[in-house]
Amino acid sequence: MFPDKPLTEDDLKTLSNTLVNARKQATVLETFPGDVPTTLDAAYRVQDMSLEQWNDEITGWKVGMVIPELRDQMGAERLMGPIFKKVTHFIGRSHANDEFVELEVYAGGMVAVEAELVFELGEEITPGSIDTKGPLKHLIKAVYAGVEIASSPVIDLNSYGPTAIISDFGVNQGMVIGAPIASWDTVIENMQTSVFINKDHINTAPSNNVLRGPMAAVAYLIDQAAARNITLPKGCMICSGAITGVHDTVAGATSTVTFEGVGNINMKLIPVSA
Repeated sequence: MFPDKPLTEDDLKTLSNTLVNARKQATVLETFPGDVPTTLDAAYRVQDMSLEQWNDEITGWKVGMVIPELRDQMGAERLMGPIFKKVTHFIGRSHANDEFVELEVYAGGMVAVEAELVFELGEEITPGSIDTKGPLKHLIKAVYAGVEIASSPVIDLNSYGPTAIISDFGVNQGMVIGAPIASWDTVIENMQTSVFINKDHINTAPSNNVLRGPMAAVAYLIDQAAARNITLPKGCMICSGAITGVHDTVAGATSTVTFEGVGNINMKLIPVSA
């Protein structure tokens, strides 16, 4: 999966340019465009280079998982990627049955739907200002039923591992924020979340079904942002991880994500226009 030697700064820049151009031009890439970064630090360097080229505001960050067999080698369980304003859809309520939101994805590339809890920060968090071993609930303004749309021009991006995913903006291509969840800290463990694609039931799981719970994902994001010298502003949204799994699909598909007792998010996936 990884090359024999680390990539040079020029290699990382070339990789960033290629991935950014593929996104801007909606060009499908049959394989990962070059060697895969050997470390998470190198992958985040690519992500930083790409952020410098991407003309959009960051509204939040996604938290994803490093596959178990690579966690020791990578020195991490999770990864992070930016979520941009253009692909952020704040609904703030449940959809009626005849409502839906259109979400752009890379037709012919990698496309997936992920049901997630979305955490809204109630205050700014500067690097190093929070000890994540202590209580964190006071930092959270609200928690919402949500969806992350994962999509990349690289057809099988996830198969190349976590450094490839990080290099391509954490494979994020959208965040949908649905209804707020009252008393979220007490109800999510007993709330069922379900994903349907083209009306077929894909999976159901408890809404806190991420490694050590969603607050562990929030703690990770705070720490990793600090390590990258990133300030998390008040109102920043955190997609805390796929509850029922990462469900592959294609442009043209429809999907509904249901949070028991809270409501639905209905989606139609359409091709990105270059």
